Amino acid sequence: MLAMSRHFFVLMALAAFVPSVRAEQAAEPALNGYCPASFLLTGKAVKGDPAIRSEYQGSVYYLADAEAKKQFDADPEKFLPQFGGLCTVALGGSYGNRLPSDPAVFRVVDGKVYLFSVERAVKSFDTKPLEYIATANERFAKPMIGGYCPVSYQLAGKAVKGDVKFKQVMRGGLYHLANAEAKTAFIKEPDKFIPQYAGFCAEGVARGKRYVGDPTVFAVVDGRTYLFFDAAAKKTFEANPAETIKSADTNWPELRKAKTSP
Repeated sequence: MLAMSRHFFVLMALAAFVPSVRAEQAAEPALNGYCPASFLLTGKAVKGDPAIRSEYQGSVYYLADAEAKKQFDADPEKFLPQFGGLCTVALGGSYGNRLPSDPAVFRVVDGKVYLFSVERAVKSFDTKPLEYIATANERFAKPMIGGYCPVSYQLAGKAVKGDVKFKQVMRGGLYHLANAEAKTAFIKEPDKFIPQYAGFCAEGVARGKRYVGDPTVFAVVDGRTYLFFDAAAKKTFEANPAETIKSADTNWPELRKAKTSP
């Protein structure tokens, strides 16, 4: 009987341990695992050590060594790339694209780190860096989803304008939150609150189209927020939300590569 009890408690302990290990493994590092401090400290793109990590505003960063972690923890904003890590040339170029970057391709200008998607982009940047930076700054300053608070859809059940005093950069976008509580919730679980499909109309995405969503026309389904072009699009969505979401989820990986953003 005693042996069985011991066996039971061992199994229970393992059951409790395995989910935590899986959760740890599932936490993807920001910057593809590159050390955010190394751009400035060494002038190089250096892969971080998974054993030396820091968490900042909902993201996990791998640091190259103890000194890099110490300096990053003291002033994260000093080291984090501009524009939420988006490609500076894409954002500051003709289309204002919000493209992900390759952290191995970077420049440091006036003590700030700028990332790029490919080497070709950084070569273009080098021809007129201040122009690209100025345009990218202007575009990035415009908040996502029209300045509406992404948290309010779920916590307040309505569309609420955010306050610039509670702004937050997250997942390559600038968001305005309604208040301090909303900002705290957003930092803790950003992917829970950011509207699906980068704020494009869910019904349109399901049909292979990119229509900018109206941030005042929304639905929350299974803890996910969806925006719509207008009330008619929302009505169509609500007729069969499961099938519409399935189609939109299938179409979005390809549609997200298009040139315009909401």
